Amino acid sequence: VSHWSRYMRTSAGYMGPNALSVPFIGNGRIDSMTYLGVTAHLHFSKGDNTQNIALYGNYCLVKDVVALDITYIPIELYQMSDAVKKERHVYYDRYYHNIAKGDVLLNTNIRLLKKLDKDIRLTLRVGYRFPSSSDLATARYTDGMGYYIDISFGKTLSPSLQWIGMAGFYCWQIDSDKFRQNDAFLFGSGLEWNRNGWNVQSYFAGYLGYISGSGDKPIVIRANAEKKFSKTSLLLRLQQGLHDYKYSSAEFGMKFFFRRKPLVAAK
Repeated sequence: VSHWSRYMRTSAGYMGPNALSVPFIGNGRIDSMTYLGVTAHLHFSKGDNTQNIALYGNYCLVKDVVALDITYIPIELYQMSDAVKKERHVYYDRYYHNIAKGDVLLNTNIRLLKKLDKDIRLTLRVGYRFPSSSDLATARYTDGMGYYIDISFGKTLSPSLQWIGMAGFYCWQIDSDKFRQNDAFLFGSGLEWNRNGWNVQSYFAGYLGYISGSGDKPIVIRANAEKKFSKTSLLLRLQQGLHDYKYSSAEFGMKFFFRRKPLVAAK
C-alpha cells in the first residue's frame, strides 16, 4: 500500500558500507596542506561485496586555523546475495542493479583555544552530507541529508606518539511513520604515531543512534598508515566492523600535494 521507500531501513546495519559510515577521527590539528587524493576501497561481508573509488580534497583557508576538506564516491560496484536483498527490502524494479554513486561530504575544520596547545590540541569539525547519491531502492545510500558536529583532540605522550580522540553529535534524515531523523552520539579514541614522514593511527570509533533495534549503532576499529614524500603520499587503511557494521574493509591510494599559500595567514 505504501510507497516502496517507506520500507527501507536507513541505518548502517541495513545499507551499503558507504551509506552511513563512521566519520574519520581527528587529531586536534588543522591540515594546512592543499591536496587531491584518490583511493580504491574493497569491502567484504557475508552476502555483500563492494568496490568503490573515493576522491579527496583539502584546502587551507587560514594556516593552522581553518581548513575545508571534501570527499566524494563517484562510482560503487556491488554484488549482493538474495538473502541480503530480502533482508534490506530491495525494491523489485532494481533487484539486479549493481552500480551506484555516492554522496558528497564537506567538512569545515576550525582550530580551538590555541593557548592550550602545550597541554592539549582541540579542533571543531562541522560536516555536512549532500544527498547526491543514487540507489536508495537497492539500499546502497540514503538519498537524504546528514550532518555531524564534533571536537577532536590530540595530547602528546612522547615526541612521536599522541593520544587522539573525538566526541560529538551525528544526525541524518530518515523516512518512516514514527521518525523523521535519527540522532546519535559520535565518539572515537586511539593512538597516533608520527616519524620520518610516517603517520600511523590505530583507533576505534562509532556512533550510537536512539532507535532501538534499527542497526543505528555502528562501531569500527581502524588502522591507518600514510607515508609522505615531497609532493605525494601513499596511504593504506584497514577497517573491521564490530557492531551494526558487517564489513571488513581495505583502502589504498595516493595524495598529490600542491604548494599553495592559504587565503589568510594566521597571526
